[in-house]
Amino acid sequence: MLSATSRKSASECGVTIVEVLAAALLIFFGLGAIFAMNTQSLEILRSTRLLANGSQILQERMESLRSHPWPEVANAQALAQLYATPAPSEVELSGAQLVELVNVSIPDTPGVPKKDNSAFSLRRKNGVVQVVLPGDLTAQPLLLVEMTLTWQERDQTKQRQLRTIIGRTGLTRCGIFGSAFGRPELANAGNSPP
Repeated sequence: MLSATSRKSASECGVTIVEVLAAALLIFFGLGAIFAMNTQSLEILRSTRLLANGSQILQERMESLRSHPWPEVANAQALAQLYATPAPSEVELSGAQLVELVNVSIPDTPGVPKKDNSAFSLRRKNGVVQVVLPGDLTAQPLLLVEMTLTWQERDQTKQRQLRTIIGRTGLTRCGIFGSAFGRPELANAGNSPP
């Protein structure tokens, strides 16, 4: 009887070791999956932060344009001097091969044929501003400003864009709202806004 009992405990002992090894293997797979998800989550957070920083840079640039006098915004050489200064949030994207493109043109006005296709554009890469297409639109009452920000993130190129209309007299009744762009029914009738 002792030999049968000792055989039974030896076989039970062997099954227990296999069960423990299987359980340990499952635990290691589970921990590996958790670490992989953690790494992926951190990468998604980093990417989201960089996208938000890209949007912030564009907003800072646009507000800077709105706060400067019209001749500094509507002339390619003057705007290049403004762009020589980095945006405050640019530090967050340092080392990402940041490229800024700015296209300034005359916007289409509803109901009015476009007479002038003048435009100018700038490119800023690694802190160096280059006038790609020279121009001077200081005589125009409205400008369409299109900004594109591009950077490298790991093995991908990311991009953010922003478009807006800037008026020489700002967003006032005599500015954009008094123009054909803001209220075409009044511009066509030749009336001034109330």
